[in-house]
Amino acid sequence: MPTVSRRKLLQTTGAALVLARAATAESAASPAASPSFASVVKRRAMIRAYTAEPIPEEVVQRLLEYAVRAPSAGNLQPWEFVLVQDPEVRARLAKAALDQTSVATAPLIIATCADTQRMGQRYGGRGNFYSLVDTAFASLLILLGVVEQGLGACFVGAYDPVQVVDILGLPDHVRPVGLITIGYPAQRPAKPRTKKIPLQRLIHRNTWQAK
Repeated sequence: MPTVSRRKLLQTTGAALVLARAATAESAASPAASPSFASVVKRRAMIRAYTAEPIPEEVVQRLLEYAVRAPSAGNLQPWEFVLVQDPEVRARLAKAALDQTSVATAPLIIATCADTQRMGQRYGGRGNFYSLVDTAFASLLILLGVVEQGLGACFVGAYDPVQVVDILGLPDHVRPVGLITIGYPAQRPAKPRTKKIPLQRLIHRNTWQAK
């Protein structure tokens, strides 16, 4: 059996340690280290109570980066985002949102808005519908990203659109879609008042089937 010098052995061991450390770092940085998609979807819930802890800017940036990965008709990306952290503006939005307390107390609101003009230039009247649907897609990606980041959120769609447009200073061709309240949860998800409809009752194959 050939002998291995002490120096050679140390060099080999050192190289192995370097490779092991690199593999560990790569594993920690890989998507596999994040919660599974199934887990994120299962844990997504509407959270309406938050702590006062501010949300790091890098986390907000990540949520927006997820949002702009949404599909859009013609890849025209009609979404726009208004980040609201000012307490006075949040209070005004809460009043416009039928006095929903969570809108005033959330550390962050991401108002997702649809630029109907961007779509209308290509799709005419249909562009208005497309822009709303596509902005809703972007909103859902924010809601899922919130779960991954250990935050809570609620999509608020009950509001006076005229008041929201005025508060946020939106131009005529931009429509508000959702006021997404975001923060670190101060409550457990509440059980829904209505039960989930069994999936099989919602599935139709090829044509509509009365059930």
